[in-house]
Amino acid sequence: MIKDYFNKIRLLVQNKFKIFQFILRNIKKFILLFFIIFAVFFVYEFQKIRKSLPNLEKLSNYEPALPTVIYSQDGVKIAEIFEERRYPVLNNEMSPFLKNAFIAAEDADFYNHHGFDWRGFGRALLHFVTFSNQKQGGSTITQQLAKNVLLTKERTIVRKIKDIIVAREIEESFPKDKILELYLNTIYLGNGSYGIEAAAQNYFHKNNMKLTLAESAMIAGLTPAPSAYDPTDNIAAAKQRQTYVLDRMLKIGMITKNQYDRAMKEKLIVFKAESPNNKIAPYFVAEIKKQLTNQLEVENLGKSGLTVYTTLNSKIQNAAQFAVQNFADLYQSRRSFKGPIKQYGNSFKDRIKDLVNISIKETEHERALVAFIDEPLHAVGIITQRGLGVILDEDITWALNAESDKESGEPDIHKVLKVGEEIHIQKVNKKMHSRISKDKKFIATLMEYSKYFDPQVKDNILRYTLSDTVGIEAAAMVMDSKTGEVLAMVGGEHFLLSQFNRATQAERQVGSSVKPLYYSYAIDCGFSPASKIDSPKIDLDGWQPENYGGKESGRTTLLQSLALSFNIPSIFLYQSLGASKVTRQLTRFGFNWPYSDLSLALGAGTASLLKMVQAYSIFPNQGKMSLAFYIHEVLDRNGEVIFSSKNEKIFPNQVIPQSQEDAPYLPGKSSDKIDENNSLQMISPQAAYVTLDLLRAAVNMGTGQGALGVSSYVGGKTGTTNGNTDAWFMGIASQLIGGVWVGYDDNSKTLGGGGTGAGMAAPIWKTMMQTAVSVYPLQSWVKPPGIHEITIDKNTGELSSSSDAISVHVIDGTEPGAVYARDALDDGKNTMDNHLEISNNQDESNKIPDGLPNPSKSKSKAKNKDL
Repeated sequence: MIKDYFNKIRLLVQNKFKIFQFILRNIKKFILLFFIIFAVFFVYEFQKIRKSLPNLEKLSNYEPALPTVIYSQDGVKIAEIFEERRYPVLNNEMSPFLKNAFIAAEDADFYNHHGFDWRGFGRALLHFVTFSNQKQGGSTITQQLAKNVLLTKERTIVRKIKDIIVAREIEESFPKDKILELYLNTIYLGNGSYGIEAAAQNYFHKNNMKLTLAESAMIAGLTPAPSAYDPTDNIAAAKQRQTYVLDRMLKIGMITKNQYDRAMKEKLIVFKAESPNNKIAPYFVAEIKKQLTNQLEVENLGKSGLTVYTTLNSKIQNAAQFAVQNFADLYQSRRSFKGPIKQYGNSFKDRIKDLVNISIKETEHERALVAFIDEPLHAVGIITQRGLGVILDEDITWALNAESDKESGEPDIHKVLKVGEEIHIQKVNKKMHSRISKDKKFIATLMEYSKYFDPQVKDNILRYTLSDTVGIEAAAMVMDSKTGEVLAMVGGEHFLLSQFNRATQAERQVGSSVKPLYYSYAIDCGFSPASKIDSPKIDLDGWQPENYGGKESGRTTLLQSLALSFNIPSIFLYQSLGASKVTRQLTRFGFNWPYSDLSLALGAGTASLLKMVQAYSIFPNQGKMSLAFYIHEVLDRNGEVIFSSKNEKIFPNQVIPQSQEDAPYLPGKSSDKIDENNSLQMISPQAAYVTLDLLRAAVNMGTGQGALGVSSYVGGKTGTTNGNTDAWFMGIASQLIGGVWVGYDDNSKTLGGGGTGAGMAAPIWKTMMQTAVSVYPLQSWVKPPGIHEITIDKNTGELSSSSDAISVHVIDGTEPGAVYARDALDDGKNTMDNHLEISNNQDESNKIPDGLPNPSKSKSKAKNKDL
């Protein structure tokens, strides 16, 4: 049995040996067969690859993604909307230093090869096979161009083969200089920079042709890993790469030893790439984006390469921005922390990896996680999207004070922040406090989180504050009343905190700022600054309005009533004119207000700042309302005009009055009621000019005195709503209309002490408009025919020639005692019941008399102390 077993084994070995002998005898045939199969497979795969290759026409007609650039009317770049920030330049517009630096660092044999470097390919293949986790180059400039423009960026053998084929075709189709030009316009160099011109402007704030050798070498050194060699974040690594590039340039004879030495010693100043989008006019730019997308139907703003010229004046905008920011700083103590984005609790470590890989959005501040709180040090350790940081108690005193312990009065950090919260932060430009840098335990605890960053964070702990705040907001706008050009727009304190545009989107009660709109209507109806108005007691179903501060106004003049913002005479005037008529006139401005509510006389109606600015344009513009617009001209990427405001305008608040003004004809008035082009003629030129007189009086002797000193042609009106929830100042300086609103986003909150139009809004207006009148060409107010000047006693309105008499303008025939003159007195001439008490008794038909507040609609039942 054993013998049989060994016999089987011997036979098996003999058979295998025969097979082996057979293979040896036919080895050449097997090798030939293998090569045939391999060749067939290779040809098949090669043909498949060739069919999948892109057409070079894309490169011939290459139109890279270009940013849409937005300019102010005075030529300042105010925004770039981009997916890839790129400014293409021609070969002869490229710095020789830059071209040589890239060639030396990336492809020294560029002008000699035909698109492929065998040694480089072999080196890359070796590393791919043996060390696949290592990044190893070897591609020529032509191959990199093929990858950047025509192919994907995956690291595979197939893509490498495609590189070779496409690079060869590129070399056969384009001269070397064109290849280099395309390459240097498409390569990504970090911080949103695509191409050398964008990099030069981002990192060094200069044109690429003005770069020094040292600066050129640093930009060329970014190519392998722009984020790792970013000189604004890791200057040591950037200098190392710069040295490598300079060494290569010296070695191959592109620079002399003297140039090399100077470049090595040169001290570079680098800048963090920053978009202007959120700096100069972010709320205005957001409005431009809407119009480009919605009205002009631009599909992709980030790639279209449009050039947009707007109405904005950068100097006036900066002044408006400064005025609002200065106001916000003044009232910083009234701000509080909005709260965290999200709470992760003790599981926050699971969130860190995702956080550091999220790119920082242009429309928000940097994010961070609260890692730990050190109460004795009064410090919070945080992990940011870029590294590690600290929030010190002294940098968030406003937040601590808002949440201070009511019993002890001591600030409690745990009421503001908790471990595991994700928050928005902002850098503080101060040195780290010594109590932190000297505390080894705090630093060691924080440095445990450096492992999440590549390259690791070392000794680069920054100081931060909280950025998500809630507090008093302000909005401001300036418009040229003659043209409708919006010269400045501020929609809030900080765009990154809230993109809600309080200048265009917020509809708030307008307070006494509405009064000039119907006082001007009264002037068209025969009233004049000298007209007398009574001040009856008003009690309408519990609505008991009174003058600001409870002051008695008695019988007063139209001039004093507006200048001092008396409420009772204003209501009486509104009623005397016919409340339905007046409200219909106000509706022509684009306001959607109820006809039956007399509280509209005190500004109970709501409107946006944009609507109010448009409405006030009637006064310096001879009674005609100008509609605001933002865009002058739009050019495509080839410089062709695709939109011009000369042909048509895009109005953000289109107003088409439904009926012409129905004020009676007065001999001195001139107003064409038939011409359709005059549909925006809201009042007569004469009434507009007389109202300017009233508004000047409000500034010179009334509630608008905070605007004094801006220019000789200034008028304005304050507005403050019930409970001091909204504060307004609407003013005119020459032909410029400026409007300011102040309040909380939550309209149930009061502004508190000093929260009036005069106390809060007027100072912002003055700061803004002082710059506006100094930089903008001004026009004086045009005095129309049909009016004349008289002197009156400011208290009684009677004609006077005494030394304290004041001069006012009136429409011909409306001066005191003239045939068309009107007063609002208890003399039986008014259409209402002529008692000095307006009651809310309903008539026999159980209907509310015309103009009385409707209890079912009016929310204004408290005493109105509007100013």
